[in-house]
Amino acid sequence: MTIGSRRPSTLATLLFITAGFGILLAGSAFLVLTLLAGLAVGQADMQMAGLALWTGAGMAAVALALAPAAYLSGRILFGETPRPPGRPSARWLVAIAGYPVFLALGAAANSEGAGNVLFAALALVGTAFLPVLLIGWVVRRLGPAITPVRSWGHFTVGLTGMPLLALTLEAALLLPLLILLAFWLVATPDGAELFAMLDPGSQMDPEAATEFAMSFLQSPLALAGIYGYVALAIPAIEELVKTMAVWPFLRRGLSPTEAFLGGALGGAGYALFEALFLTQPGEVWLITTLARAGATLLHVFTAALASWGLLEGIHRRRFGITVAAFAVAISMHGLWNLTAVTIGISTVPVDAGLPATLAGLATLAPALLACLTAISALGLISAWRVLNPTPDRRPSDSILPPG
Repeated sequence: MTIGSRRPSTLATLLFITAGFGILLAGSAFLVLTLLAGLAVGQADMQMAGLALWTGAGMAAVALALAPAAYLSGRILFGETPRPPGRPSARWLVAIAGYPVFLALGAAANSEGAGNVLFAALALVGTAFLPVLLIGWVVRRLGPAITPVRSWGHFTVGLTGMPLLALTLEAALLLPLLILLAFWLVATPDGAELFAMLDPGSQMDPEAATEFAMSFLQSPLALAGIYGYVALAIPAIEELVKTMAVWPFLRRGLSPTEAFLGGALGGAGYALFEALFLTQPGEVWLITTLARAGATLLHVFTAALASWGLLEGIHRRRFGITVAAFAVAISMHGLWNLTAVTIGISTVPVDAGLPATLAGLATLAPALLACLTAISALGLISAWRVLNPTPDRRPSDSILPPG
């Protein structure tokens, strides 16, 4: 093992701190949730035990995913020469064979009457990790050669900083909407009726209250608020945030393919976070898990596209490309969210049906999601030739300290 004489870069130091702190937080959360699961089992509350174990598995997976970044950046801090730029070995693909196994395990554990929360948690981690691993391997093989520490650095930003910032901004935007909803509940007859029905002390028939509430959620006013937030505001926030992975490199001579690759790896980290914490156990686990694989592809592609567009605007002053790239990324993300939410609303068992336009969208939903998944996959595979028609195969790295 070679010992280098160069000082570790600021970015390597920040990466080590970020990964180490993330491992500490995620590991602590895992221990607390495991303890809560044990206490719930002792009280015969298996539902709470399953929820705690499920969330704890996600936390353990986050800690595991951050370990390579902590190890590789730690090597640099201790004066060891960083590993040279390159591309991942094909041996990583062996792990992909486990995806059908985890799918089958999860389907059995989440089926009606099965209730094996341990196997369900293992399946959650496996089916979240492996699509990200495959997509990350593909983009690294097709993209420019970079060092492992930089590769894991992009990914770490996606797994830590991006979700934290996105959730903060989305909550800040949601707060005024909730305030407006509260005013509506107390200031209008329909709102007052709904508020009274939802009061736990109300003597109204629970089924009637639920029917009224669900009907409200399908009203034009509620649908406008839901779709405006989920299909427009959230995609705009997240696609901007998902360029975080390339922010430190925008003034360092980053090439278009490097920006695309950095964004893709950051998007992979963000997609892993969502796959671990947005997927829910239950009988529909298999369907939602397969859909999450498509969402992972979408997140990786739109993050790569937006990151490349940001580079073109900041580094090359080609602001038209920036606007176009963000417009495409937000549109694809928004259409995915709109379709997914429509599927969810269409399953609500109420007498009031969806408006004709949304009912048609619900019918076409599977085809639309498949189309968006295919576009994302094609974009990730073919973008390199468009961005760099005369490939320069020289390895590059911007996280290393100057020589």
